[in-house]
Amino acid sequence: MLKAVFDYESVRAKAYTIHDSVKKKNHSVIYRLDKCEWSCDCKWNTLKETYCSHIKEAMRLENRKKAESLAKKLGL
Repeated sequence: MLKAVFDYESVRAKAYTIHDSVKKKNHSVIYRLDKCEWSCDCKWNTLKETYCSHIKEAMRLENRKKAESLAKKLGL
């Protein structure tokens, strides 16, 4: 099971740590704001050049944060 944790945001990037409780590993996922691209330190992302499950989990966290922010602005 994967769990995404938001680490930090800078002018150029957002960083996440993805905890994999099954394999007992952590992966670093970076979203580059200036290039609008995701990257992960796992082998899948490096070799396949497609979104891995770690990037998809970070995307889900980012989408949840955006939805919560929008709901708060709308007073829901």
